[in-house]
Formats: sequence, C-alpha cells, structure tokens
Amino acid sequence: MLRVPHTPAVVTILLALALNGAVTAQDDSGYATALERYRECINRLPFKYHVEGREKIAATREIAALDQLNKDYAKSREYAAYARYTIAEIIARNFKSDEWVAPITKLRAKNSDPIDTWLWVRTLKNEIDQTDDKHAVALARESKKPHLRAAAIAALGASNNGNMAAAILANCIDFPRKESDRMLVLGAMTGALYAKKQRVNVDEYRKALKAYISLLAKDVKLNNTAKVQVARHLQDILNGPAKFTEPEPWLELLNRGDVKKPTKSRTRSQPKFFGIETEGERFCYVLDMSDSMLKEIVPSARPKGPITGPKKKKKKRSMALDESDLPWHNIVTRWDLAREQLRISLSRLSSDKHFSIVWFGTEAGTLNATKGMVKATKGNIKKAMAELDDIHPVMNKNGKDALRGETSLHYGLQVAFALGKRGITEEPVYVGAKPLTEGCDTIFLLSDGAPNWDGFDILDKNYGESQTYQDVEAGIKAAGTPQLNYSGPYSGFPTVTGSGRPGRIDCWLIRDVERMNAFRRIRLHCIGLGEANELLLKNLASLGNGEVFIVGKKK
Repeated sequence: MLRVPHTPAVVTILLALALNGAVTAQDDSGYATALERYRECINRLPFKYHVEGREKIAATREIAALDQLNKDYAKSREYAAYARYTIAEIIARNFKSDEWVAPITKLRAKNSDPIDTWLWVRTLKNEIDQTDDKHAVALARESKKPHLRAAAIAALGASNNGNMAAAILANCIDFPRKESDRMLVLGAMTGALYAKKQRVNVDEYRKALKAYISLLAKDVKLNNTAKVQVARHLQDILNGPAKFTEPEPWLELLNRGDVKKPTKSRTRSQPKFFGIETEGERFCYVLDMSDSMLKEIVPSARPKGPITGPKKKKKKRSMALDESDLPWHNIVTRWDLAREQLRISLSRLSSDKHFSIVWFGTEAGTLNATKGMVKATKGNIKKAMAELDDIHPVMNKNGKDALRGETSLHYGLQVAFALGKRGITEEPVYVGAKPLTEGCDTIFLLSDGAPNWDGFDILDKNYGESQTYQDVEAGIKAAGTPQLNYSGPYSGFPTVTGSGRPGRIDCWLIRDVERMNAFRRIRLHCIGLGEANELLLKNLASLGNGEVFIVGKKK
C-alpha cells in the first residue's frame, strides 16, 4: 500500500552513510548480540531500523532467528505490506540450504494470499536449487490459485535447473480466462523464458517457446498490452527484425534455427523520450522534481552553434516533433529541458495510446491532469502540458529557489507501478488486478541524482548513529537535533556488490523494483542528468529490459 509521507516543519533530515540494502554480516558475538540489536531496532519508529534489525538476526542463520522472522511476517502491524516483502527477501537470502526447506514450506503454507506471492517466488527458487523441482512443477500445473501458479513458474525460471518447460506448456494449454489472471500467468511465463533465453536451441525450451508463441493466435484473444509484452520479449529471444503480434513470423524464425542479427525497425512517429525510441500501449513518465533539477544544464547537453529563436510551427501533415524542435532559447535548467523533451514525446503518441505523468521530490504523485492512465488525446496532452508549464520554483527557508525537495526515486516508481485507469490502486502492485490490466507497460524514468529519500519518512528521536544534513543534495551538514526525520530503506547511495557480476548493484531499491516488475514485465527506460547515478540507472533499466541515456554524454 502506498503511504503518503509527511514533511516536518524543520527540514533536518538523515543521510544513511552505508548502503541500506546490504545484508549485515554475522558478528563474532553471535545470536545474543544480534538479538539485542534487533530488539533495539524493532522498537524504533523508522522502517529502516526494522529492516536492519531483521537482517542482523537473519545473518546468524539460527533457527531462533527464522522463528522470529516468521512471527514478524505473520503479525507485523507497522508497514505491514513492506514488512512482508522485506522479510521474504531476508529469509530467502539467509536460509538457503536444504535444512531450511521444511520450516519455510510450513511458513508458505500459512501465508498464501496474493500479497504473499514474493515469499513463494523467492523461497521456492531456493527449494528447487537445494532439493528438486517436483513441488514447484506440481504447483505451477495444478494450483487453483493463479498467483501461486505464477510464483512457481517465476521460481522455476530463476532456478538453475528447474523444469520450466513442463510448467509453461501446462499453463499455455490451460490458459486462464479472467483478464487479470491471464496477465499474471503470462508475465510469469515471459520472465521465465527471458531468464533462460540462452537455451533457445535446446529442444525442451523450444517446445515451451512454441506454446508461448501460440498465445498470440487470434482465438486466444490476448489484449494489445499483452501482445506487446510477448512481442518485445520474443524479439530479444529470437533476434527478430520487428515486434510481430501474430504467431506465424515467430514460428518461422524458430523453425529456421539460425537467425541473423536484426536491424532496428523504427519510424519517425514512434514513441520517443530523450532519444530513446520504444513500442508500447501505455506510457508512464516518472519525472524528478527535486530541487537540483533547477540547476543549469551542462554545455554538452546543448547543440553546437548559435541558438536561434522559436522555429516555425510544423505543418499538419508532419505534427510529430523531434529534438530539432526543442526551443533552446527558453531552456536554461534541467527542469526546462525535461519539460520540453516531454512535450516532444507526448506529441508523438497516437490517440489510441494511454499515458500518465508521475513526479517525485520529497513526496511523489501524479499530475492532476493524469491521475490515472488517460488516453493520449490532444485535449489530455494539452491539459498535462499546461499543468507542467505552470510549475515554477519557490523560495525555500534558506532563500534558494526550490522545486519539490529531495529525490524520492523509489516513491516515484511506487506510484508508477500502482497506477490504474482511475488513479493509484490499493492492491499489491505486482499481482493486483487493476495494475495488471489497467497499468502501464512502459516507464520512462528521468532523474538527476542518486535517491536520498523515499516514501517512508518519519520523525523520531536522534539515535546519534548517522550524520545529519540540512540539505542532502547540496551536502550541507547540520548540527545534531533531538529529533530527526528518517527516510526508509529505499534511499541511500548504492554501491557495487562483491557478487562477481561487474556493475551489479544490490540494494533495497533494486530488490523492490525487481519484485514490482516480476509479473508486470514493464519496459523501463532511464534518463540521467547532472549527478545521476549512472550505475543505478543501468541496473534499473536491466530489470525492465530498457535503455539508458545520459544527457550530455557521448554515445
């Protein structure tokens, strides 16, 4: 559930000095010391401490730690949904070996509602890798609950040796009729096939892929958003020359065996933002409105040569705009550039598409003109741009121009994933019916800095464990105060992990986007300006098979 954060009167905020998402290493004192820290953390108000305390006891790998986490999972009243998501992740990361399969199976059996789907995905994957895939395959083929079938398929796809093909074949034959169940199971199959795309020449994988392709047949009656999802992933798997929404071209490519590297097929009127072109049906623009967006753009972001006045309006036959139409004489700040690029992008959407514009600063929300996913009519686009044009800087208490505060990147993505036709839904965004059937299939994320805030801020006493800042983005430190406004675990400055995968970031922000997109398969493109954390943007884009564009950086 999305929580609207409150902003305290005194703007003194906390910057976590270490990566919030890092799993706490076991200390030499063992479980007793870890439990002491857990009790200290769990009695504090900020959610970040609850997560830290649970990570601390989990790192001991003691049965008592698992018992405590089980109790927290079942009875947590604070941050209930996100407590479950983080506990599921903590359990899966720390209790992997075969000795834990039985107690974790009991935990799953007691928690099988849609909100518990991530617990099933993460722990079933461990079970498959440590023992066998019999339980997961049976669940994927026989469960009466679509979210558990989807969880089993996703776990089989993520596992090292699970029989993903058996699960996919069964679900293609017995494909759900209800639209939300279809999108859920289809997303699970899509993700599993994509995760194992290197096996495209293995017979078993090809059988599953053929069954998946058959879902594009007319008599199956997939909606357009589902067809786009299938076509996008098939193009990546089979190196297709285009995103076909009929089964025949894909079957031909599959039967041909050896497929040449494709050339990109693009048209001038294709949806585009900051040079990134994409196909889709439902677009969500997630825009950074932190105060640093008022900084001037770097010279390298501007075109070479003299900047002239406004260009003549395009003729009606060629209304689709491009970067050559940018009014550089009016573009000074990063926010100016973002707004004008968005104007171009919206002009390229055909009226049968849908769109919404989400903003994030200290808080996050949508434009009033796009509270939900709205049709890309000229009228709706005009209203959205008028609202954006009416956003102006205000003076903050330090006498500086401000926009909307800090950089709650996670909160902005939270809102984007939660959108339906009429606005933000209260359902779990990764398995809920409205987000699955009414939400976006493409996200353009634009940010100019690393996330230093999220939607879990809360005022609590100063525990003296971190540096306080008056202005995080400007790096202005503040003297200690009796109370601090703490962010949650989804802020901070992620660093590279020692996982052996170069360039891979491991933090709670990345983990949660992975969860939110597990069954949605949203294409996530990232645009960075200024001090944007390029490595973070690359990791986010990889979760959505998207592209990254850094403004002012040579390609």
